Amino acid sequence: MNDEGEGSVRETKKETADVSISTTAGFYPAEGFDRVKTSEAISQQLTKAGNKLKIKSTEGWIATISEAAGKRALDTSRSYVENRLSGQVEIDWGPSEGGGGM
Repeated sequence: MNDEGEGSVRETKKETADVSISTTAGFYPAEGFDRVKTSEAISQQLTKAGNKLKIKSTEGWIATISEAAGKRALDTSRSYVENRLSGQVEIDWGPSEGGGGM
């Protein structure tokens, strides 16, 4: 018996992630998630979000995800796999929270 079909479905799930991006300008996509290849750089999806939401400048913005231990910054020049992301990924993207000192 050939289980190739079932294996292909599993492999496809590993090769894609469902991504949602939250910004101060709104959500991308507006509802739900976009399916992306886990091998692509996170910056590709952030660029799409910035264009769709008509964000003029994202200089100094950081992308983070919430985990049990708190927020974790992502290296957006790297892929989802390299950032240890899979399944449903909800990214918060916005200006870094700079801390002031005295």
